[in-house]
Amino acid sequence: MVVIDTPDEICVCGGKLTYIRDAPNRVSAKFAPQDEIWLCKVCAKYFIKTWHAEHIDYYTENADYDAHFQEVKSDHRYCVFCNASRRSENPVFLKQPVCKKCFILKEWEEHFKRGEVAKTSPSDSELSDFLDGETALEAKAFKEAFAKFKPFAEVGFSLAELHLGEIYESGPHELQNFKVALEWYKKAAEKRLPKAFFRIGKLLSDNRNSEINLIEAYKWLNLGVYFGDFSSFSAREAIAKKLSHEEILRAQDESSLALKKSWKGKDCRRQILENLKSTVGEHEGSLKYASILDGSAFQMFLLDYRESERLYLGLVEEGYLPAMSGLGEKLAHGKGVPKNLDEAAQLLTKSISRKYYPAVEFAWNEIASGSELKIDLDWLKTFFLAEIEAGNSRAMYCWGVINKNGTGIPKNLEEAYKWLNLAQYLGEKLPRSNPMDSLEIMPFEQLANAQYAAQEWLESHQGKIPSIRKFNKYFRERVMTNSPRKWFKFGQFFQYGREGFLRNLLLAYGCFELALTEGDAEAKPRVDFLVKIIPPRLIEKASEMALSLEKTGCMPDWRQGSE
Repeated sequence: MVVIDTPDEICVCGGKLTYIRDAPNRVSAKFAPQDEIWLCKVCAKYFIKTWHAEHIDYYTENADYDAHFQEVKSDHRYCVFCNASRRSENPVFLKQPVCKKCFILKEWEEHFKRGEVAKTSPSDSELSDFLDGETALEAKAFKEAFAKFKPFAEVGFSLAELHLGEIYESGPHELQNFKVALEWYKKAAEKRLPKAFFRIGKLLSDNRNSEINLIEAYKWLNLGVYFGDFSSFSAREAIAKKLSHEEILRAQDESSLALKKSWKGKDCRRQILENLKSTVGEHEGSLKYASILDGSAFQMFLLDYRESERLYLGLVEEGYLPAMSGLGEKLAHGKGVPKNLDEAAQLLTKSISRKYYPAVEFAWNEIASGSELKIDLDWLKTFFLAEIEAGNSRAMYCWGVINKNGTGIPKNLEEAYKWLNLAQYLGEKLPRSNPMDSLEIMPFEQLANAQYAAQEWLESHQGKIPSIRKFNKYFRERVMTNSPRKWFKFGQFFQYGREGFLRNLLLAYGCFELALTEGDAEAKPRVDFLVKIIPPRLIEKASEMALSLEKTGCMPDWRQGSE
């Protein structure tokens, strides 16, 4: 096992993540390091550092473990302090999902620091009263719950204020009072209790309420998302579908003003923008911030389409291609801006003409899926092929996927495998569920054709593309010298493909067979697996082809091995 830590722990906002403590629960693989909780001090988001298995050897169960950071959301299953199980309606304390017991303990500490209570923690009877109120509320014993929570709410405990609002909203008829419920919810929201924002948004959009106000509801839900309530995210999206673009802009303006007025000290937006600019540069920083404001980079953030569009337009005027392509995508889908296919086509065409590759990929997929975007598919294909001819590994990968799925062209699995194999060879990191795996169910003769076609393409382009010449030199140096477990390692490289090595299952088998001959027991299950795939008439030539690598330093002719 090898542990591969991430070199830089950087948040989406550009802030440096800081280790806080070990996570109380463990979700990583068995032999991986301990999970940890980290904090971004710029946007105040919490993350769990977990470990994903990479380069898994399914025969020995060995793997490399790569660190990943996952934002801790309000529906997290466990309390980040005591590891007690949580349900989705459990509270969030300063953007950290906690159980109800830990919430009251942590909030009590905050009240003590502000001099609002005399003791550092509640007594056992006080804590018991609050938890009894929680039990009563769950059992819909509203009057008992009301009596338990009221003393806590009157001295400003936000979770008690929230619960009183819930009782006034959904309790027995004699207690129901939407106006009073709203007042209690707002008291809890003042203290940044995330769920309170959600309850306000839902109440203001509830058909039972005679004072429905969808713009005001969106405003509060937008704030709820900013303060970490995951339920507010889907509720905000649902309400957005009922509003016009201008109404959404108005609601976002109002949420922005409310943030500045009531929670000014927690408004980190300007700090994020400046931080991104200093971290990745003026243009890229502004673009990243614009994508945060339109919801592309962060889900859990205060949306501001007006400011996002302003940033995009400014970058387009300066000729910044990523912004030009990005705004074209937004206009094509009507995301954060009114849909305008003509303007989208103009921006995307200009980006493509200047060889900005993501614009090519987006435009192709849009047109092939039936979009009325006015960009010629044949022109895009010409661009794709020109980029491939120049050795663009990303273009090869996308072209492979296009051939695999038949997106805008007839499906061709051999072509798909060929280009995916070449993309990986030239350094493109393919998805964890490698699309070549699913293609290897095709008849072996077709795999033979596809693998040799990739090899032939490399041979014909080694004089044009420097990276191929570099890989060939490195390849010869490795195969023509002895090293420990040489054949087993080469078998792995040919079985899975990697930078500088094409996938070639026959050569993989030949290498594993040579490793087995030299006494490497780990090669046995590989040989047993591959012998089920490769036709018997080719098996006997596999070792001979592998040995020719050592003699010539060159890939053997696949067709000679398939006669």
